[in-house]
Amino acid sequence: MTVEEICKWLESSNFKEGDRLPSVRSVSELFSTSTCTVFRAYRKLIGKKKVYGEQGNGYFWGSGKVAPPEPPVHEHVVERLERLLLEDWKAGRLSADAPLPSIKELCMGYGTSVGSMRRTLEKLQAGGILSRRGRGRFYFRTEQAPKAKEILLVMRSNPTGDFYCLGDRELEFMQKVYAEAEKRELRVRVLGYNEDADMFLDSVGNAVSPESFRDYFGAILSTMLIFKPQRLFTRFSRTRFPISVWWEHPLEQIPRALKKEPRYAFFNLAFGEFPGRAVGRFLRVKGCSQVAYISPYHLSSWSVDRLNGLKKSGLRVIESVDDEHASPYDFSDKPQSYFENIVARLAEGVPQDTDAWVVVNDEVGCVLHRMFVQNRLKRPPYMVSFDNTVDSYRVRLDSFKFNLDTLAEQSVFHIVSPGVTLYAKDDFRELSGRVVEK
Repeated sequence: MTVEEICKWLESSNFKEGDRLPSVRSVSELFSTSTCTVFRAYRKLIGKKKVYGEQGNGYFWGSGKVAPPEPPVHEHVVERLERLLLEDWKAGRLSADAPLPSIKELCMGYGTSVGSMRRTLEKLQAGGILSRRGRGRFYFRTEQAPKAKEILLVMRSNPTGDFYCLGDRELEFMQKVYAEAEKRELRVRVLGYNEDADMFLDSVGNAVSPESFRDYFGAILSTMLIFKPQRLFTRFSRTRFPISVWWEHPLEQIPRALKKEPRYAFFNLAFGEFPGRAVGRFLRVKGCSQVAYISPYHLSSWSVDRLNGLKKSGLRVIESVDDEHASPYDFSDKPQSYFENIVARLAEGVPQDTDAWVVVNDEVGCVLHRMFVQNRLKRPPYMVSFDNTVDSYRVRLDSFKFNLDTLAEQSVFHIVSPGVTLYAKDDFRELSGRVVEK
């Protein structure tokens, strides 16, 4: 989105005098554009006397006031800027592969002074997170080993080491890890992990001993549909290199000892409340106030988390859930009609006056779409989902996209520069995403 396009969107949104406008951050996430671009759009409308700002309260539609100057620099300003930088790090808007934007651009994006921004960056530099060459831009510090040039990528596999079992998201992640490693002139060796046999397998199905891992530069482990990940970690207990973990389990199940070990970095893509909060913010920008949440998988923690996040966004949420099942695998031995009947029952219980339906994943959204086409259910005013799978594009279902690009980039970056991150020490690395409109 350009500055002009954002201005046109705001001008056509029928805001009334005094209405609070969406925050710079929320508009940036909504349109997947930089905060600098959004900030410039707001400043342009201020110049036209269509928008005014109030320090600490945000932006409003109308010409009643002008934006006051920034208050004197205090330590809490630096803390706020660190938090905003962290949010952009989680969303992938700050790249580990390129210098940060100039101080002037950062000031425009975060609405702060040069002095505040410089103090924040110098604090991160003193903490070993950022480096600077001469008087040039700041960038994330890199400590690449001079000799070892190969990393391991471990994904679940079938007993012959093949990856036919992998889903779209896992295969896309594998591709992105290869691309990130290539940027840093690193080779990738992919091994299959068959959990039933507790065995690592190469591309032709030969067993690989963990003893051969010692000479690698680092490893990336996927726990997607690995039901006992502790066994996988045990196989790496004798290694000393950095390990990035794509953690696809409830957050409280992370092994405490490994979470505190500096060489491990756990990344969360889909669990937790963030996806629900993000979808909730997206719907509020659209003008929704009351929504329905539909889930046939509410025995799972991820369904509960998405609901809780949705509630915390400030929306009124009507729950239409089934808490007898936890995942699609619970229905694998049942006819499709059994699953569809549960989804239909949940949808029929939703009041007609809801502004939107939020469904727990694309699979449920596609089933509902088919029912709408067949006139088995009345189509809601709007529907949004989670996962952003290929099927969501087929039926043009708006869906929350989990940030695989940033997961791959930061997983490789942890191996290259362990400990260099905007996350607090021992913090869980929760990556944000966005809704893709179709």
